This record gives sequence, C-alpha cells and structure tokens, in this order.
Amino acid sequence: MGAAIQPFDKGLFSHGSPSAHPYDRSQAVFPSVLNVAWLNASLDNTMVDMMHDGAKTIREVAIADGQDLSTAAPYVNYALFDTPLEVIYGGNVARLHEIKTKIDPKGVMDLAGGFKF
Repeated sequence: MGAAIQPFDKGLFSHGSPSAHPYDRSQAVFPSVLNVAWLNASLDNTMVDMMHDGAKTIREVAIADGQDLSTAAPYVNYALFDTPLEVIYGGNVARLHEIKTKIDPKGVMDLAGGFKF
C-alpha cells in the first residue's frame, strides 16, 4: 500500500464562490490518497475492509493530534466508492439531485462511473 498527500496551496478556498464541494470552505483539508493493488479477486472484500480501516485510522490519528476534521469532506476524486453522498456534499445533496434531474432527465450520466445522485 502506498500513500500520498497532495500539495495544494493553503489558500485553496480563499477565492471563488461557494460550491457543492467542499460544502464547508472554512478550512482547507488537504486530500490524501491510499494506493492499494492486489491480483487475487478472492481478496476483494478483505482489501476494501483494509482501505476503510486505513482511512479510519488516519482520521482518528489526525483528530488525536488536535486537527479539527468536523467539517472535512473527503476529496471526491479520492473518496471510497461507498462513501455516502451526504459525507461528501453535506446539505447540498438534495439541490444537486434537483440539478441532475433537470439537466439529465434521461439519466445518461447514470451510465458513467462515479457517485450517483
């Protein structure tokens, strides 16, 4: 397993208008990515559990270190596939669902990967 921290500027959210993500721009939380690879499909569930445990441990260590992660939304491109939309987008989920329904009434984008509204 490998890990990387993305070197974004600390003023990342000091400009621009509010957006759906991150739902709270009061602090920049720098995204981290855990890279995991395996060949044996019988290990899929084990490896997914390990990814969840690893992410949970990193969060717990950061909180124990005094970091306030109460409004820290995971970076959407690195969020685990089963992360609830509310964790990523906060109170914006209903609005995003309305936008999605208006812009894509036939659900074409539902055929692509990613998080579904």
